[in-house]
Amino acid sequence: MGRPIPIVRCRLGAGPDDGAASSLRYVPVAVFELWKHLMESRHQRTVRVEAVSVWIAEEASVWNSGFTADDLEPVLRVRVDLPGPFGIPVPVERFFPAETYPRAQEAWLGHLEGLPRQRVVATPGYVVNTVPREVGEAHLRA
Repeated sequence: MGRPIPIVRCRLGAGPDDGAASSLRYVPVAVFELWKHLMESRHQRTVRVEAVSVWIAEEASVWNSGFTADDLEPVLRVRVDLPGPFGIPVPVERFFPAETYPRAQEAWLGHLEGLPRQRVVATPGYVVNTVPREVGEAHLRA
């Protein structure tokens, strides 16, 4: 069973090269500040945090959550190993809303030229919206 991943649900403001891509993003808390800095400094996009909660994998063996449909947002975790220094693979993961996944995946893979598609692994799961706001905000300050 996978462990819950603390995650930030946020929106990107319009940027100079803003296309039709959705502004909704899910970013792991562990890399959020670095990601936010990159979005604001390199891409001139503002970042507005909407919630901090957790992502949990959809696993039939443990899925008796007691959550209502309103508590859960379907979000896919996508993992890929990219060639790193000296040929050592570097794992990379992103989170995409299930409803926009096909379009988002194509846009993301467009940034990763030459990547064999059979190395992409998508895991269905949910962002749980029942984490109290003060708990989520504490994750961002930690």
